[in-house]
Amino acid sequence: MKSLLFLGIVILGIFNVQSKEIDIERGIKFPPKGDLISVKDLQNDVAELKTLLLTVHPDPSFTMNIKELELELNKLTQTIVAPMTQIEAWKHFSLMNPFFNDGHMVITYPEYEQRLNQHMDNGGRFFPLQVRIDKSQNIYVTGVENVNENINIGDKIAAINGVAAAEIVGNILNRMHGDTVSNRRAFGAQRFAKMYWLLYGDSHNYQVDIDDNSELRRYSIRGSDNNTVRDNSDISDFVQRKILKDDIGYIRIDRFYYSSEQEEPFFNFMKQSWLEFRDANVQDVIIDVRNNPGGTDHYWQLGIAPFVAQKPFSFLSRFKIRMTERNIRLGPFKGELGAIAEGSYDELIPIEERNDLRIPGKAYLLMGPLSYSSTVLFLTAFQDSHQAVIAGESGGARSCTTGRIQTSSFDGSKLELTMPTAIFTRPAGQELCKKPIKPDILILDEPSNPNIAVTKLAKSIIDRR
Repeated sequence: MKSLLFLGIVILGIFNVQSKEIDIERGIKFPPKGDLISVKDLQNDVAELKTLLLTVHPDPSFTMNIKELELELNKLTQTIVAPMTQIEAWKHFSLMNPFFNDGHMVITYPEYEQRLNQHMDNGGRFFPLQVRIDKSQNIYVTGVENVNENINIGDKIAAINGVAAAEIVGNILNRMHGDTVSNRRAFGAQRFAKMYWLLYGDSHNYQVDIDDNSELRRYSIRGSDNNTVRDNSDISDFVQRKILKDDIGYIRIDRFYYSSEQEEPFFNFMKQSWLEFRDANVQDVIIDVRNNPGGTDHYWQLGIAPFVAQKPFSFLSRFKIRMTERNIRLGPFKGELGAIAEGSYDELIPIEERNDLRIPGKAYLLMGPLSYSSTVLFLTAFQDSHQAVIAGESGGARSCTTGRIQTSSFDGSKLELTMPTAIFTRPAGQELCKKPIKPDILILDEPSNPNIAVTKLAKSIIDRR
């Protein structure tokens, strides 16, 4: 009886999203539906997912409740009762994402960037407001760039195009990946416009209801045509430096991954930053990674560590990794194809003894809810070795992270599955693995005004001297 009840709820949930989509007569432009996929092919995709968990993932139990996952996968198979288009299949399969409990594991709509680019090239737009989602699943405005209406930062959104905010947030978070609930809220807010397009389409103009002390104000706002998905941005879009009062340097780094054309400009930026800081007699430096979702470690190991650390320090204490073809090629871990290699990791991040660009004081690493992946490794390596002070607030991500992601496509639906192939243990060891990073200086972030946290941290630095 319970399984039949769940079947009805899930099927209702899938089509409930569709029922709230405004019909085509109102000008909604939806993502491509894709071809119709048979029940057998969809059920085979679930079986393929189970196989990949056993043959690619190094240890699903590190993040997942295995019994709960098996139950949900079986329910997923049982609720495939009719053919689905690709977008319908994504809406259905992506309901598994929260059960992975991992920001590195997610089922996604395939070729999203390419399809959004095509949508934009054809005159499409997307939801233009930046938002945050609180613990009660309310939506608040954090950015109003290019929105010529009386919507203000801090406003509470009650509905969009007639759909209640709570329903929109629920449909997004039910499909969002992340280590924890709070981690998923942070990711959901960051990717709100992307998820809104996938679930509700593009109405070009958006009817936004603002809750103003229990009174509703309705605005019609034009969608954004500023496509930030295209990765042709200048390096200055991701990094910034300045010199604050009291001999404090500031560097903002919003990612640790760059295209081949951007890599040299990144390292040139970092070198110039340390040169300017030395010439300006900077004593301490704030490195702001609040919006940095990670990337690859050599950007911070080469661009930051030699200029703030006083001695070589640990990167990890242990590793567990599935030996895929890519991992065998990348190294330094060794093992036969398909095997799991694990053990202690003793290599240190090298630091030159004499470096005239090294700051004389301390580095303060400012983290936030979106700090993830390689940024977690960056933060824990410096914290556990006492080579920097960690400030800010955690977004709930585990302090021991998975990594070395691998993306594949299901044979039937062609939905994309991203899965980690490695688990990295912070230098302090396994005891803290499942807990988020605890900052040395707690500073609550204000998404609508990022400068507040920087000002607070600068004051704390001065008080600590």
